[in-house]
Amino acid sequence: MRCEILHDGQAFGALAGEWAQLAHDADAGLFLSHRWLEAWWRAYRGIDELWMLIARDGERLAGAWPLHLRAPRSGALRMSELRLVGDLGGGGQRSILCRPAEVDAVVEAFLATLDGERGWDLLEAPIATRRTADAIERAVARDNTRGIKSDLSEVPGRAYADLPPPDRWDEFLRARRPTRTLPGAVYAQAESAERGLEELLRLLRKEWTAREAASPAADPQAVAFLGDLVPELHAKGQARLGLLSFDGAKPGSAVAADLVVVDGERQVQLLRGADPEHLQAGAPIELAVYELEAAVDAGARRFEFAPSDGDSPLKAATSRTLRLRLWNRTTVGRLHRGVMSLAGAMRGIEGSGSIPRALDRLRGAAPDVVQRAVARVATYATLHLYRGELFTRDVREAGDLRIRLLPREDFEKLSESERDEFAARLDLQPGYCRQKWDRGDTVVLAEVAGRPAGIVWCARAAVYVPDIGREVRPGAGECYIHDVYVHPDERGRQVAPAMLDFLARELRARDVYRAWALIERTNVASTRAFEKA
Repeated sequence: MRCEILHDGQAFGALAGEWAQLAHDADAGLFLSHRWLEAWWRAYRGIDELWMLIARDGERLAGAWPLHLRAPRSGALRMSELRLVGDLGGGGQRSILCRPAEVDAVVEAFLATLDGERGWDLLEAPIATRRTADAIERAVARDNTRGIKSDLSEVPGRAYADLPPPDRWDEFLRARRPTRTLPGAVYAQAESAERGLEELLRLLRKEWTAREAASPAADPQAVAFLGDLVPELHAKGQARLGLLSFDGAKPGSAVAADLVVVDGERQVQLLRGADPEHLQAGAPIELAVYELEAAVDAGARRFEFAPSDGDSPLKAATSRTLRLRLWNRTTVGRLHRGVMSLAGAMRGIEGSGSIPRALDRLRGAAPDVVQRAVARVATYATLHLYRGELFTRDVREAGDLRIRLLPREDFEKLSESERDEFAARLDLQPGYCRQKWDRGDTVVLAEVAGRPAGIVWCARAAVYVPDIGREVRPGAGECYIHDVYVHPDERGRQVAPAMLDFLARELRARDVYRAWALIERTNVASTRAFEKA
């Protein structure tokens, strides 16, 4: 098996026939088809550099890894990154194209070629199966002299819904449709792909302007890609543009629109835009209902929603995606890998004095590029990061210690004086408590002899953490434990481990199996509590 890297788009275009056969044998789907990738590269050429890895067994095309090199743009570490060609809106779930029986040989050829190239620092791409991931890890570990390092992690993907057969559509919808509706809304599929795209892009610009963020429609390369490919897919029945408007409204006045493409038995909502004036009224929900029904009528088995900063329009699960990272032996590549692993390494470093030494080692490794990067990472050096599986330890509630959930209604039943005393004993403010309950937090209360002894606050929604200046957003099956407090009189009685054990049982019953926590390194009591838990 031999491998070459194509940097010329015309050379890739000449592979259309061979690529089609390989894609058929590998069940590649839409996002790794030659037409999709060619259209994407035609729109983006001149912006990035094509790095198309091609593996051949003799003269036969055995494998392909369609990548492009993103030149350094900004940031403390100006890295050259290899990314998947054509991954618009995160629709791609895999990046390596080969026949199942040839995975090991193709992967070995790819890594041997990448190992000899110094023009890239980081490769990040989705991997479809554990078998492919295992082949990559074996190939990396097989040759100890190879400079490439790898990391494979499972990350949250798109929200999705598994679809019912048509005769169970009504039952399916009743279980998922929210109470909010948009009276008078009318759905139609755009007869003209050009008109549908025009409406979608208009709504995307309007929605993202209201968010004060960069719209996907602001990327001229993405717009060119859609304008090239979508009309063809639309004509073949592989794409539809949905428009939601009010009954009797004039053309060009849609309040929501989307682009859905067909990829085998799944349908993927690549883009969705809504008029900000109709967001709260439920325009995305109405659009999602119609699109799901269209997908069911077409015989689709799964529908994936477009990425969104907020919640999914309807009740949906969140997929998990295998993400591969490969670091090259370059100075920037080695430094980036060290920076990414630093937060995890903090957990294993004993004593705060080791952290400055670790940062000093990084500074010495590449003084010309590391200063700004380490300065940013160093702001996290006062925190522990815990990522633990929620196993129960069967911690016994000793004597007069009682652990229970604390719903908001129990808090509100207290008189004003009782509420103030309760909050003061647990180092809380009533307003803080109500704010967290409004968000839907789970609260565990410990009592000793009927008096509050400790409390744990746990969030499954986004939480802003001032210490790191950003939100923590738990994925599906995850939670964030953001407050643990034990009254000084009750410390030393295993109150915190008992509360965490109780919380683990409650969360496991709700299909939550992983917890995250950030703890100041000087907080010895909380550190020990989490270590025990």
